[in-house]
Amino acid sequence: MDMQAIDYSQFRILVVEDQPFVRRTIVQILSQIGFRDVTEADNGESAMYECIRVNPDLIVCDIDMKPVSGLQFLARLRASTEAANPRAPVVFLTNHTESEIVKQAMALGVNGFVVKPPSFAALKERVDRLLGGR
Repeated sequence: MDMQAIDYSQFRILVVEDQPFVRRTIVQILSQIGFRDVTEADNGESAMYECIRVNPDLIVCDIDMKPVSGLQFLARLRASTEAANPRAPVVFLTNHTESEIVKQAMALGVNGFVVKPPSFAALKERVDRLLGGR
């Protein structure tokens, strides 16, 4: 990968997390990385609406949410005819290393995982890999 700096301010990010504290932490890390356009959703239901509304370039999404889980959201997004970009890269936040969940996520077309609670370095490395390849 070339060391060309990524202009984070040009990308729209959607953060989907049902715990307000965790969501704020992720939004803070993303703004420290350099993102300016960050939209928040508190569950998979509102996330789908935001995908249609803001057309994010990257989605950072918790897996464990009710009533609509991260896996259900990802399945809906990938199958969506309304979202402008149903193939948008999705990074799952997870405390699961259970292979079953990971397998399901991979089958649905997830683009990466970051362990919760995410560190600055882990999140930056993951988004760089997905956005740097443009």
